[in-house]
Amino acid sequence: MVPRLPRYVAKRVRRDGQGAWQGQRKMLYEVEGRCYPGVTTILSATKPQADWEALQRWRQRVGVEAAQQISGKASSAGTRLHKQIAAHLNGATVDIPADLAGYWQSILPVLNQVDEVLLVEGAVWHPEGFVGIPDALVVVKGELHLCDWKTALRPKQPQWLGDYFLQIAAYRAAAHQVYADFGLVVQKGLVAIALADQPAQLFEVSLDDMDGHWQQFEQRLREFERRRLRP
Repeated sequence: MVPRLPRYVAKRVRRDGQGAWQGQRKMLYEVEGRCYPGVTTILSATKPQADWEALQRWRQRVGVEAAQQISGKASSAGTRLHKQIAAHLNGATVDIPADLAGYWQSILPVLNQVDEVLLVEGAVWHPEGFVGIPDALVVVKGELHLCDWKTALRPKQPQWLGDYFLQIAAYRAAAHQVYADFGLVVQKGLVAIALADQPAQLFEVSLDDMDGHWQQFEQRLREFERRRLRP
């Protein structure tokens, strides 16, 4: 099995945009002397029109102010839960705030299945031009999993999670590049969605599925570059 991996840190920087984004300051990540867009930035910028329209319909249905409150609450809980999970996987003692207790109990059974931790929130990058920060590379039942922790106020349908799976595939491809000398081979992807009042939703991503999602991500990456360079 691969030993604990060196952890790289990506620094957030802002650079002037090009092409269609001329005059805009874009967020990039600098790692090992080069700057790259993040995986989530690429996926957000190339989100299909149907997805944007579905999001707008939801905002109109619940009301703009309510939608902002729901999104803000979920985002805040997710950020703070990520910190607790990272501390736990790094062997630190965690003190879970009362408002995160439900989410923690939801995800803890998943964390308890981890046999070995190779990397927690370390930057990975790819020569095709992107960087990502997978939440964890861990061994579960003898298989190396690349994990992405999510938080939601209510369960999600699999058909809503397409970009999550593309994210996993992109992280895997980048991790294989960065840690090639370690013989790293990710065997499964895992999207775990913590919920406040019930067990976490678990979506495993097989090798074949990750290969297919990687091809889709490459298409989105090419579209991102076309938009970035478009006059």
